[in-house]
Amino acid sequence: MRSNIQFTIQATEDGKEVFTAPLSYDALADIVSNYPDHDDSNDFFLLAARYPAATVRENLAYKNHLSAEVLDILIKDSSVSVLRNLVRSDAFREYASHELLDKFINLDIEMAQSIASYVETFQEADAVKLANLLALHEDPSVVASLADNYRTPKKILKKLLMHTDPHVVQLAKSRLENL
Repeated sequence: MRSNIQFTIQATEDGKEVFTAPLSYDALADIVSNYPDHDDSNDFFLLAARYPAATVRENLAYKNHLSAEVLDILIKDSSVSVLRNLVRSDAFREYASHELLDKFINLDIEMAQSIASYVETFQEADAVKLANLLALHEDPSVVASLADNYRTPKKILKKLLMHTDPHVVQLAKSRLENL
């Protein structure tokens, strides 16, 4: 849920406030991007997750130390750019269920490619089951991302040798030769 949150910049001198001004969304996006990526930053991250500007949430979604509460907000985001960044986050990879990953795979090709590239890193999903799902994806670029992943299970790579797209077959063959 988006809130009517206003971020401001404030300066004090000798303990006395000498300047206060509202921050623009792009200034806030820069601050979020550069804000320390630590667990103790989640109070700030929670506010940023509810900010209406997608660019702020895009920069937040890259963070690796997002609480479950922040993740729950970002997972429901209407911006595909936010979700694309979120899929690359360590926090998301520790949190995402197979059902959520399945939803994201079917929502956007770039998210599906990212999931295929990191299939073994999703801690709450069975990597083999997820790889099998990705191997059946209709877009060969998603399957190619899976075939190009160094940690794709050998069993899946062998199946990909029979794929209809020659690039997928070449990538699977190359991976198998390098095992």
